[in-house]
Amino acid sequence: MINTARLIFYLILIFILVACGKKGPVRPLDVNLPGPVQNAELRQRGNELLLSWQLPASNQDNTPLKTAPDIDIYRMLFDPNDDCPECNDHSLPRFTINPELPIPAQRLGDHYLLGDKQVAAGQGYRYRLVPRTLDGQNGQPLTVQAVFIEPPAGPNGFAAEPHDRSATLSWLAVEPEAGQELSGYQIYRRESDGIQPAQRLVQLPPSELKYEDLTLENGKQYIYLVRALLKQKDQLLESLPSAAITVIPRSGT
Repeated sequence: MINTARLIFYLILIFILVACGKKGPVRPLDVNLPGPVQNAELRQRGNELLLSWQLPASNQDNTPLKTAPDIDIYRMLFDPNDDCPECNDHSLPRFTINPELPIPAQRLGDHYLLGDKQVAAGQGYRYRLVPRTLDGQNGQPLTVQAVFIEPPAGPNGFAAEPHDRSATLSWLAVEPEAGQELSGYQIYRRESDGIQPAQRLVQLPPSELKYEDLTLENGKQYIYLVRALLKQKDQLLESLPSAAITVIPRSGT
């Protein structure tokens, strides 16, 4: 009986010594899951929060993606005075974006844009973007957040003068409100017969109150608007838009 007990003791001791030896590298999972979305940005644009991103560049193990994943977007409200909103993440599913049919998002080249107008001044909003494979497995999430601010008024005096294959735009300077700093102006343009909304054309510094667009076609109708870019603390936001202006460039003008 004693010999049996001693044998068991030695076997246990050998097991412990072997288990405490040098361990090899952890083997990765057999399933390749998508990495995070790329170049995600959350910016206030007038009376909405505009979320933009690009699809993941690869799987988490750097192997190429075989199929573009859907993007599940979760949203959570938080108190701006909370030092750690991510500590109690209660975000709920808000949107699922199919990369081929991204409605309600829009696809512009390799970027996706999604506007959220169900927002209120003084409230914090946190968005978690999760790529999901066709068989329902989640990839690496990425989170962006911002506090929605009462949107400033857009620039006044917006005017346009058409020329031969070009147009000259001008507007009045915006006086920022207390606690805000003017960072510049963002000009938007769209073609009147196009289905896409107005797109960012150029960003100008605060000192520039005029812009000449030299990329137009004569006889085609273009619609412009301009927004002020303002900085409040560490957050960049765009004002409400100016009045929209239609321009038709013509030869000889």
